[in-house]
Amino acid sequence: MKSRKLLWFAAGLALFAACSKEDQPIDPVPPIEKPDPVELLKDSCSYTLNGKQISFNSVDYGSAFFVEPNSKVDSVTKYAKYISGDKDSVMYGQKFQLWDLQRQHYISISFVKKYHNNEMRAYALMGPKNLHTLFYSGAYPYAVDLFKENTQNGIAIAIRHEGAGFKSSGQDGFWIEPTTITKDAQKKSEFALISQKKLKSGLYLMEAKFKLLVFDQHEQPHQIENGYFRFRMNLDRINY
Repeated sequence: MKSRKLLWFAAGLALFAACSKEDQPIDPVPPIEKPDPVELLKDSCSYTLNGKQISFNSVDYGSAFFVEPNSKVDSVTKYAKYISGDKDSVMYGQKFQLWDLQRQHYISISFVKKYHNNEMRAYALMGPKNLHTLFYSGAYPYAVDLFKENTQNGIAIAIRHEGAGFKSSGQDGFWIEPTTITKDAQKKSEFALISQKKLKSGLYLMEAKFKLLVFDQHEQPHQIENGYFRFRMNLDRINY
């Protein structure tokens, strides 16, 4: 009789435990967050040069540079040229470089703008206080005299194609023979920043379209069309 009571008691405990377990809430399985495809996009470039399609997405690096705006030759002494420019300003640039995997093709795109000294950060490697003034949506002109007179804000492009170099401007520097390329050489060319999207990482994904003339070492023009450029940029903090 006693063993039967113990048996019924054990059965009751088991039933109670089962009911209690069923009444407990089940923790929901956290959803698996899929990465935003946009976050996975790589820096990329494509264009048509003289009718030939070129595309690649192997990033090399980006870098900042500074040149003296409104430069001119002050004097020439024993074939040495003395150059001066604005002392209260700086021409600031951000250059982005991409290669293809075989290192046969290369492009650099530089964004340049003249800033007054009080618009710049005050430390050794200065940059503008607000990079959004350099990277803005819409159309840009071309800075044809970059690395020479440095009077024009805008875009400068250089490419390497099958061993040959091409540029959107004439020869660099005053020590080289005068260029035949005038400052309005790119008046029919286009460059536009068509998209700026801030990513979760804090970087901005930028997209641009362009067409222009590039000049070979003999300053002969070649047509670039259907240009597309995608790159990432930290607009909230300057990186060098």
